Amino acid sequence: MEAWIWWLIWGLLAVAAIAVWGFLLYSLTPAVTNIMKSLQKLAVVAEKLDAAASTKPKLEHPVDNLHDSPAMVQRERKTLLTERRKRKEARARRLVTRVKDIKLEGRFKDVRKRS
Repeated sequence: MEAWIWWLIWGLLAVAAIAVWGFLLYSLTPAVTNIMKSLQKLAVVAEKLDAAASTKPKLEHPVDNLHDSPAMVQRERKTLLTERRKRKEARARRLVTRVKDIKLEGRFKDVRKRS
């Protein structure tokens, strides 16, 4: 073949490749704009997080209660334990009601073939 035919073939291939790349870049522009909008929202949140992380919390030492009366400490502990027990019982009641509300029809089917 003559040289000009090869130049024409390779030129057409190069133009086709450039056209395909251009189409791909054009089809990606909506996705890039959506990503840029998300990144702008993320930048605002990141600035707030950075501002919150830069402030140092004020630490306070716990109050010394060695001189408190043992009766008062026992009373506080008893109230904490009763509140914990009530929370446990309420959770158990919620779990029982959730188990009672489960509908078994159609959920567990017999998948074994009977002959």
